[in-house]
Amino acid sequence: MEKKLPRINFDTKRVFDIEVMTLKETFSKLEKINNHDPYKSHKIKFYLILYVTKDAYEHYVDFKYYNLTAGSILFIAKNQVHHFTKKLELAEGYCIVLNSNFLEKRFFLSENIKLNRLYNYHLENPAINGNEIEEDDFSNLIKQLYKEYTNSELFAKKEILSTLLHLFLLKAERVQQKRSFTQIKTNRIVIFNRFIEFIENEYSTTRSSRYYASKLNISYKLLNEIVKELTKKTVKEFIDDFVTVEIKRYLVSTSLSIKEISYKTGFDEPSNMVKFFKRNTLQTPIQFRNKI
Repeated sequence: MEKKLPRINFDTKRVFDIEVMTLKETFSKLEKINNHDPYKSHKIKFYLILYVTKDAYEHYVDFKYYNLTAGSILFIAKNQVHHFTKKLELAEGYCIVLNSNFLEKRFFLSENIKLNRLYNYHLENPAINGNEIEEDDFSNLIKQLYKEYTNSELFAKKEILSTLLHLFLLKAERVQQKRSFTQIKTNRIVIFNRFIEFIENEYSTTRSSRYYASKLNISYKLLNEIVKELTKKTVKEFIDDFVTVEIKRYLVSTSLSIKEISYKTGFDEPSNMVKFFKRNTLQTPIQFRNKI
C-alpha cells in the first residue's frame, strides 16, 4: 500500500484535451507506467470513460467493483479514487481520457445544455448498462471518435473530436435523465454541483453548512432545501458523508496513520476524527481498514 494516495494529473503534453484508446491499447500503456501503480488505488484529476463492447471487465471505483458487460459504460469523475484490474487485457472496448479544464468549461459550465447528472456520482449511478441504451447507438459514436483520434489528418481534428464527444455525452446525459427518479429544476442541480466543488476544495478547512451557503450567495434554508430534495439528506448530513468518504479513501488507499489522516481531513485531534468516523460508520477507522 502506498504511503500517500497518488494523485494523477492529465498529461498536458498531449496535443488534444481528449485521448481515445482501445482497451487493449490502454492495457499496453498501463503496463509501461512507472510513476504509480495503475492497479492500485489512486485519485485522478481528470475524467474517464470506459466502454466495453465485448466480453466483460471489472473496474474499482470508491470501494466498489463495477462489472461491465458488453454495451456497458462507466463514467469516472475527477477526484474519485479508482484503479484498473488485470481483466482489462481480456475485454474489448474503448477508454476515453478527458482534460478536466476542457470538460468543465465546455460542457459543465456551458450556456447551452449542461451535463448536470453525468459524472455526478453523488446523485446517479456512474455505470450505464447495455440494456439502457438500445435506442442510442453509442457504439458507432465511439468508433467514430476513435477513428478521428487516430486519423493522421489534422485539419479541424480538435473541433470534430469535440463535436463527436459532445454528442456522446449528451446521449449519456439523456439516459441519466430518463432513469432518474429525481425530478428537479436544472438551476438547483447547478447550485448543488457548485456546492460540491466548494466542499471538495475546502472540506479540510471547514464543515460549516452556513459557510458554504454564504459562498453560494444563498440562504442556508435554500441550500438545505436543495440538498434534501436531491439526496434526502440535510446539508450537515451530506457534508459529514462527504468527509467520511474522504477518510475511507485514505484508509483504504494509503498506509497513512490515523493521526496523519485526521489532520489531512480537517480534524484538530485524531480522537475527534475517530469519534466522527465511528458515529457515521459504526466502526472505528482501524476496524474499517482491517475489514477492507
